[in-house]
Amino acid sequence: MLNLFRRHTKKCPHDSREALKCRCPVWIDWTLPTGERLRKPLGLRDWQAAQRRARDMEADGITSGGEAVTVKKAIEDFQKDAKTTIEPTTLKQYRILLARLNKYCEQHGYVFLKQLDVVQAREFRHSWTTYSPRTAGKHIERLKRFFNWCVENRWLSQSPAAPLKLPKVGETDVVPFTEEQVEKILKAVEAYPGPNREKLIVLTMLMLAVGLAIGDACMLSKDKVLKKGSGWYVELRRAKTGTAVSCPIPDDLGKAFHALTGETPFWRGKSDLDHLTKNWRKIYTKIFKTAGIEGHPHQFRHTAAKRLLVSGLSVSHVATLLGNTEDIVRKHYSKWIPERQQAFDNAIRATWKAESQARLRHTNHQISMEPA
Repeated sequence: MLNLFRRHTKKCPHDSREALKCRCPVWIDWTLPTGERLRKPLGLRDWQAAQRRARDMEADGITSGGEAVTVKKAIEDFQKDAKTTIEPTTLKQYRILLARLNKYCEQHGYVFLKQLDVVQAREFRHSWTTYSPRTAGKHIERLKRFFNWCVENRWLSQSPAAPLKLPKVGETDVVPFTEEQVEKILKAVEAYPGPNREKLIVLTMLMLAVGLAIGDACMLSKDKVLKKGSGWYVELRRAKTGTAVSCPIPDDLGKAFHALTGETPFWRGKSDLDHLTKNWRKIYTKIFKTAGIEGHPHQFRHTAAKRLLVSGLSVSHVATLLGNTEDIVRKHYSKWIPERQQAFDNAIRATWKAESQARLRHTNHQISMEPA
């Protein structure tokens, strides 16, 4: 049961917890079945309005088992369940978002899950003033998943976040390194003064040769770099898609990788993937600064894809090596597909009229005959 009480200000002359004429904030006092006592502001000053709010909360917030489903409980239970279904790095983003949701509810006096409707969901969404459209879109998707999970548990009849729309996100241009930039990067890597110089050289060459994302490359173990027949191969499943990938690498690169210490040379096993990639990204930030270019490690993957396509390898083969679909490869790397460029060139040339070309040849002849 919810108990109402006034929380008087220092200037208030009243001292009764149930003063009707007082305009101090009304709070609720409530005890969970576990014995934990909660005190929350209702965000109201009118006593009768507070009584109506309390009745609504009791009607909506108590399950058939007599347990009140609070926002805090829903978040805690979701995170416990998500540990077995969501990747640790993604779960960390859920924790950040849901901690912010819990803080929002505390600030506005929302205790029970059923107090949240579309209005509250939109207000919470509008409080994200520092997120980029892409980040906001990801958080909206996570918020919808959380509330859908609550609906599945029959704590809510419908998701408050269902009407939220994803923001428009512009197309991200895929920019590989130029061959000149690659040369500058490799020189900076070779001149790196830190203790991870040898590992950095091998890691960079692996990403350029295989097109691995930095997360997959950093977690690479020696049992995934194998010598088969007369050559070396990298075999793994991409962490993001779970797609099987097998790609040949230069013999010297395979030998250099196995010469590094540890079963997982780029990872000591003491941190999670998120911290691991952050540490290597910090090193690459220094490398790019030394090389005098702006870049990020994922451009190694773009560079590998560009090289493969320019060399004439088919889209289907490049997609297999990258662990992507053909549609994704065409979407991001189409400008480097030779047959596409050839078709494009042929189509443009087909629009050139013969008479126009004749006029241009005549004009060029006249220009060449004019005295300098």
